Amino acid sequence: MAGKINILYMSRTSKLTGPENILIDIIRRLDKGIFSPVVVLPDRNGPFFKKLQLHKINTKIKKMPFLRVTYNPFLLLWFFLNILILNFNFLFTLKKYNINLVVCNTIQEALYLSIPVKILKRKLMICFKNILDSRWKKKLRAGFCSIFADSIIAVSEKALEDYTLFSSKKRSAGKLISVIHDGIDCREFKRGFKEIDVMSKYRGESKGFIILNIGNLTELKGQMLLLESVSSNKIKNLNIKVLLLGDVYHRSEMAYKEKIKKYINENNLEKKVSMLGYRPDIGGYLNSADVLVHCPIKEDAFPRVVLEAFCFGRIVIATRMGGIPEMIKDNHNGFLCEADKNSLADKILYVYENRNKLGHIGKNALKSVVEEFNISSQLRETEKIYNKLSAL
Repeated sequence: MAGKINILYMSRTSKLTGPENILIDIIRRLDKGIFSPVVVLPDRNGPFFKKLQLHKINTKIKKMPFLRVTYNPFLLLWFFLNILILNFNFLFTLKKYNINLVVCNTIQEALYLSIPVKILKRKLMICFKNILDSRWKKKLRAGFCSIFADSIIAVSEKALEDYTLFSSKKRSAGKLISVIHDGIDCREFKRGFKEIDVMSKYRGESKGFIILNIGNLTELKGQMLLLESVSSNKIKNLNIKVLLLGDVYHRSEMAYKEKIKKYINENNLEKKVSMLGYRPDIGGYLNSADVLVHCPIKEDAFPRVVLEAFCFGRIVIATRMGGIPEMIKDNHNGFLCEADKNSLADKILYVYENRNKLGHIGKNALKSVVEEFNISSQLRETEKIYNKLSAL
């Protein structure tokens, strides 16, 4: 193909979570002599937009409806009417910027422009950054991808199963399908983090033990599981402090946040658990914590926070869910447990009692992220797919 490959990245949110950070990392490092990227967002209100502007990444704003599960026929009709209007608008956008490739992380994003992509014979890549929680959703996404996607990139082998188990070989023929693990630039992530005196601010006694949990306050992430483990008979008397970093992503999660607060109050955990809300400076907390506990109770495709903890050589305890076993080898670069409060409590107790003997775990974690889950490898494999798609 003569000229640059023009890529349009769709995002239905201007908030900043793992997938958005990874997208910025990729776009910044693309070979601009070959690729010309533009990101489409629904608004300018969130930190994702601000970070894109900071790195001078070409950004366009288009309002997009946010689909929620509803049985109200009028709301569904209104949503699909908006979808048709957006498809019409994106027809001109794709032509105006001579877009060759569209990249989406969800089928909802792909819905907004799937028709003009077909009409103009552009290429559509859909990335599987999450694992869906019900069979009908998996079937729906796989069916949509079978019809509209030219390429499917899954962030983990487990995430790819959402497609391979629910799509036909006939419909998959000719598509570029692969697994590309997310990566991180370890040196850049650690550069310039602010030192935080967690010892005096949260630890209390000098021999206290800091457990860090980072993530949106949502049932998937399992903050309640961590609190239930901490209050269990096995470890409730240990001198530990739990720091919850994160806040609700959607208003629908407010009830879960209130549930966490209620549990803390009813179990007298006020001195043991601190809810710190969203913090942009997580590097300082990772640097000072004794252990990161990431304990989703549902399938988690490939959580970036594990890689971030690895960058600081932190010990990570995580539930054996989704793509996490592809990141953590138990008792080598971290610890795996079941999504059960007693199993998690056992791992916390083990690390607590052996913290001075586990230096090799942190070293192996750092080695994993430097050698296996680095941004250079992810970029190299991603650019290969872009080039193959443009040649089809």
